[in-house]
Amino acid sequence: MSDNIQLNFLIIAGLIVFSGLVSCFETSLTAASRAKIHRLASNGNKRAKKLEQLLQQREKIISVMLIANNVINIIASALTTSLLLGIFGEIGVIYATILLTVVVIVFGEILPKTIAIKSPEDVALLFSYPIEFLFKIFAPMVSVIQKIVNLPINLFFGKNTVRQKEDELEEIRDTLDLKAKEGTIFKYDKDLLDGVLDLSDTEISEIMVHRKNIHSINIDLSVAEIAKRVTDLNYTRIPLWRGNKDNIVAILNVRKLLRALYLYKGEIEKFDLKSATSDAWFVPASNSLRSQLFTFRKKKKRFALVVDEYGTLVGMITLEDILEEIVGEIKEQDKVIGASIIKTRSGSYKIGGSALIRDINKKLNWKFDEGEDAYNLSTFIINNLERIPEEREKFLIDGYAIEVLKKRNNDLILLQIKAAISSKSNR
Repeated sequence: MSDNIQLNFLIIAGLIVFSGLVSCFETSLTAASRAKIHRLASNGNKRAKKLEQLLQQREKIISVMLIANNVINIIASALTTSLLLGIFGEIGVIYATILLTVVVIVFGEILPKTIAIKSPEDVALLFSYPIEFLFKIFAPMVSVIQKIVNLPINLFFGKNTVRQKEDELEEIRDTLDLKAKEGTIFKYDKDLLDGVLDLSDTEISEIMVHRKNIHSINIDLSVAEIAKRVTDLNYTRIPLWRGNKDNIVAILNVRKLLRALYLYKGEIEKFDLKSATSDAWFVPASNSLRSQLFTFRKKKKRFALVVDEYGTLVGMITLEDILEEIVGEIKEQDKVIGASIIKTRSGSYKIGGSALIRDINKKLNWKFDEGEDAYNLSTFIINNLERIPEEREKFLIDGYAIEVLKKRNNDLILLQIKAAISSKSNR
């Protein structure tokens, strides 16, 4: 009898240990980083390759672990109850319940899961083969159970319960925010990664240079006159128009023109302007920045004109504009001073009239409405007031107190804005 009791205790202890290992497997699989496992697999780690294959069926693997754990705990419970009934009689049921509950919680759940959570990748790699063995044993049972479980899920939530790409991108963004708050990554690095993620969600129309701000030259002017205007504009590529400014017919390569100025010297009119121009390239305003960046690389171009669905010119986009969405402002100081955002000691902001509404909202977390005719701060104010304000004039728009600090002709050069006060728009 004593030999049977000892054997039963050994079997029960073995089942508890097995239950703890399965709990350890389960936690390591749910907490393991797929990215880290993928990197190890790429470096030739055989266990990582095996684990990567298993993680592609993570939900099924977790179901296998749950089934295995429950089967083990039920068997251990039955054996313990039977054993203690034989020793203590009917009160043995209570002893079995208390004993097994404490033992399973401590040694079958808390302890193994705590160990696994401290180093999930290492634990998962260590037990990759036992996990695969369990998967092969219980997988057929899991397949049947999943079909039964999917019936009510499909009924209430529909058949498409797979996370979409957008959800995974949001998870990456949330991870970046968390790591930045924890100090694991620097804010600058987070902003770079956010900029890359934003490329797919941002259309060209949101960051392009509006057609009103495009500096272009009449192609029918003399070469000397074009050369003179080029030196005043200080750009490397300039659109050339014929008839009206919206009819862009070519793009002038300024470097080639300046090289011709040196070679031809006093006989610049002999220079054929066509040798310094290229065909205008038009792209839809609805293109994402990601696709446009890919197209820039593929065509080895840096400059494109933007048109709407009707083929009307609405702006231009450069490779530099897209790169700035990732790394931040890279233009020379004299080019960006009109678009600067400076916080004053009083808590208000001095903002250049040419600052894009999108950039203002992004940097200051404001909620200005951006429209086709209100792409920058100057046009936003004029559209809201339905007139051009005077210098030193103060007014309210959408609860923001605004003062015109500097004005040149009809352009608002510099404005001071006090954020979010209770008053509503004064239009």
